[in-house]
Amino acid sequence: MSPGKQASQSEAAAPMAAGARLEAMRRRVRLSRLAAWTVIAAGPIALAVAVASTPTTVAAATLATPTSVRTAATAADPAGYAQLFLSTWLHSSTDNEASAQARLAQPMAPEVDLPVRQHEARA
Repeated sequence: MSPGKQASQSEAAAPMAAGARLEAMRRRVRLSRLAAWTVIAAGPIALAVAVASTPTTVAAATLATPTSVRTAATAADPAGYAQLFLSTWLHSSTDNEASAQARLAQPMAPEVDLPVRQHEARA
């Protein structure tokens, strides 16, 4: 074969290979788009199946006496919080910071140190 014909055959093979690769990439793009749209469409379909499978009968509750609605805002009483903190603080100590009482008291008032017991002060 002449050198001119060999060159033209190798040049013709290169575009064919590039065209085949390009077509394969296009197929991958189409498949990925199809997969993405399938995933997007699965959400509403799953919602419709979930709604359709729930029971539709709901029994209405009847109230024997009407309930009253509070219209006036009442101030929160801090006495319960203070009493809880004081109780946990008094039952905790610096020698056992991992105790349940110490772990409860520390987040309630992080700036307050745990109490030091007398037997700790002498040491």
